[in-house]
Amino acid sequence: MIIRILLIVSTVWIAWYFLSSRGSSRSNAFKKVLLVGFVVAAVVAVLIPDSLTALANLVGVGRGTDLLVYALVQVVAFQLFNTYAKDKQNQKQIVHLARRIAILEATTDKPPTNVDAPRG
Repeated sequence: MIIRILLIVSTVWIAWYFLSSRGSSRSNAFKKVLLVGFVVAAVVAVLIPDSLTALANLVGVGRGTDLLVYALVQVVAFQLFNTYAKDKQNQKQIVHLARRIAILEATTDKPPTNVDAPRG
């Protein structure tokens, strides 16, 4: 039962986190802390496999392998939300830059440049 609550809370939290705080130094630092925590947990799980099973039993999962799968699903969800948020941010930046270029070209006498033309 505890694992169900943990999985639901972590999934909702991941979604909320990426929808609310994008691009701040705080969110970038938090991602680095999560990465270090994940690496430490992975090393401990490899060195002491029974600890993963003990932790799994503590939260109501039968095997450590199942707990690992649940954790990896959360990591993949975190990465998917992160990639989606970065993609949206990049799209907004491209639109902003394209508009600025269009305005600059419209206000100058220079003909528009062809970005796709080979340079040489």
